[in-house]
Amino acid sequence: MRMIRGGASIAATLALAYACAAPVKGDSYGGDDSARLANTSISVSRLANPTETRKRLGLLPAHQSVKGIETLKIAVLDYGFDGVDGKRPYLPSNAVVVERYDANFVCRFSLGDPEYHKPLAPGNRHGRAMAQIIWAMTGSSPRGPQFFLLNANGPTMLRRAVRYAIESKVDIILFSDVFEGGGNGDGRGPVNHIVADAINAGIIWINAAGNYGRCVYNGPVMLDDESWLHFRPGENGDSLRFRNLVDENTVTITLTWNDYRDEEDAGTNKDLDLYVEDWNGKQIGASEKVQIAGKREAGPEESRNPRERVVVNSLAGNADASYRIRIKAKKGKFSTNDRIRVLLTANREAYVNPANNQTEEAIRFLDATGKGEIYPPADHPLVLTVGDGSETCSNGPTLDHRIKPDVVIEDSRAYFTDGEMSAGASNAAAYFAGIVAVLKAEEPGLTPQHLFRLARRSTAYASNTEESPRSTGRRRIPIQTAPGVLRYSGDPVRPAVAINPANGGLTIQGRRFTFSGDLASRSFSVTPRTPPPVNSTMTTPTLTESQRARIWQTPSRERLREVVAHENTRR
Repeated sequence: MRMIRGGASIAATLALAYACAAPVKGDSYGGDDSARLANTSISVSRLANPTETRKRLGLLPAHQSVKGIETLKIAVLDYGFDGVDGKRPYLPSNAVVVERYDANFVCRFSLGDPEYHKPLAPGNRHGRAMAQIIWAMTGSSPRGPQFFLLNANGPTMLRRAVRYAIESKVDIILFSDVFEGGGNGDGRGPVNHIVADAINAGIIWINAAGNYGRCVYNGPVMLDDESWLHFRPGENGDSLRFRNLVDENTVTITLTWNDYRDEEDAGTNKDLDLYVEDWNGKQIGASEKVQIAGKREAGPEESRNPRERVVVNSLAGNADASYRIRIKAKKGKFSTNDRIRVLLTANREAYVNPANNQTEEAIRFLDATGKGEIYPPADHPLVLTVGDGSETCSNGPTLDHRIKPDVVIEDSRAYFTDGEMSAGASNAAAYFAGIVAVLKAEEPGLTPQHLFRLARRSTAYASNTEESPRSTGRRRIPIQTAPGVLRYSGDPVRPAVAINPANGGLTIQGRRFTFSGDLASRSFSVTPRTPPPVNSTMTTPTLTESQRARIWQTPSRERLREVVAHENTRR
C-alpha cells in the first residue's frame, strides 16, 4: 500500500511507518514539511537515537573514532533549510548557507539571468534535516565536517548550486530529490548534464531514488487509427485507470516522453496531449501545449519540452469507479523506440478508512507498471542512487536496463528530539551520505568506483556472474579486457557498457557520456531487475532478492582499505 510522500505530523507518521519524507512537485521539489521548531533557546532539535542508528548501519564499533572528519566538505542541495539562521547550533558553526547566488558569480559562470532568483521554500526544513542526519552519522563533532547548504530549488538554482559546490571544492554532494522532467530515464538529459560537471570535478554524488513506487506507468507509444495511445488490449485499452477514495483531493498527472536532449529547453518535434476523464467519460482536465523546436522562444501555450501536466482540484472520491488518463499524438513521427512515462501524485495519498479504522491508500494507480520509476538525476550512471526498503521507493531499471537504486538502506526512519519522525528515500540517501563521509575520512582516496564495488558485495558481483533472465540458474559473464577498455559482455539483449580511459568516454548502448579523470576506469553492471511485489498492507517491507543484494553493509576498515588499494592498483 502506497503511503504519504509529504511531511506529516508525528501521530500520522507513526501510523504510517514508512511514509516518505520528500515528494517532488514540479521543478521546485516537493514536500511540505512546514512544521517549525518552537521558538526557544533551551535546546535544538536533533536526531534522537544517533548511537543506535550508527550501530545499525555498521558504523559502530568498527568506525568509532575517525580522524580527519573535520576536513571534509559536504554540500546538501535542497529547497528548504528552515531554522539554520546562525542563532541555533543545528550544525557545526562553520556551515555555509546560500539562498541567493551573487550576480557576479552567476555572470562569471554563465548561469542564467543574474536577476532571476527562486527562494527557498518558507518554513521547510527538509534540507536541514538531511544535513543533521549526515552530521549525526559522522559523530556530531562541532569541528565538522563543514556543510554547504545550497539552494537548488529548480533547474536554474541546481545549476548554480553545483557550480558553487565545485568552486568550494566539496567532497560529497547529497541531493535528496528528483525531477519528474528533464530526462529520458537513461542517464541523459539537461539535469544529468548539470550533474556531470560535479562528477567530472571528482565529487561523490549521492542521490535519493525518489518516492514514486507504484505511481508511474512506463511503456511504448502505440497508436490507433485516430492517434490515441493504447496501453493494453480490450475495452478501455486506450486509457490508464486510477481510483481516488477521498473527496476534495488534488491529483497531478505528469506525462513525459523520451525526447529530452542534453541542452535545457532544446525543443522537440513530437507532440502529445494529455486528458483526464471521469468514469462517465466526461473530460475534467486537459493539457494541450504545442511542442516546438527551432530557436524561437515558446509562447503562452507552447513548450520546448516533451512534457504535459494536468492538475485536477477537488476530485470526488469513488471506491468503485475509475478515472481515466488518455493521451493523443498531435504531431511527429513516433516509432518503436519512443516511450512515455505517466506520473500520478496526489495531495492526499492516505486516509483512515472509517469502516475498519485502518490507514489505507487514498489514490490507486491501477495501471502502474511497478518499474522504470527512476527520474533524473537518480538515473545517472555515475551517481550513487539510494533507496529504502519500502514499496514507495522508486525502482528501476533505467531505460537502458541498468539496476537502480544502487544501494538500499532497509530502514530509513529518522526520529528527532522535537517529536517529529520521517522516512523515505531522502532519509536513506542522507544516512548513506553520512556513512560515505566516515569512509572518505578514513580513506581520502575513496571514489565512486570504490563505493560501487562495495555496494556490489553479493555473489553476482563478487564472482562476476549475473542472473540470466532466461534461466532459473546463474551463469558466468566474462569480463572482456582490452587496452584502454573495460567491458561487461553477456546476454545479447543487454546493452554493452564500455569506458575508454583515453578520452573519458562512457558508452551505453551506443550513447556516449563524457567524463574525465579516474572516472574513466569505472565498470558497470547492467543486470535487469525484477519489479517488487505489490503488498496489500504497510508492514515491514518484503524485499526482493535483487533488493536484498543491494542492502548496504558498511565494510570494516580492513575491507575498505583492501578495496581502495585494489582499485588503485588496477588503475
